[in-house]
Amino acid sequence: MAELSENQEKYKSAQINNALGVFLLIFGIIVIIAVPFSDNFVDKMANLVAGLIVTGIGGGMTWTARRKIKRLKQKDDFIP
Repeated sequence: MAELSENQEKYKSAQINNALGVFLLIFGIIVIIAVPFSDNFVDKMANLVAGLIVTGIGGGMTWTARRKIKRLKQKDDFIP
């Protein structure tokens, strides 16, 4: 099996983080959409806070991964 260069490993890691970030972002949005279907105020606030936290983490992961992918593609010696 061929060894990957350092840039290829970083690229692969950024792709994985991007996919995981998108998953968390979508899951957080689903939790936020579920807020009106909760029974009482405490459940609504718990779902809202949890959804916002998960959405923020997913958005941050996606944003940083896409920045890293873009930066790696701009390098001269990049081969995916």
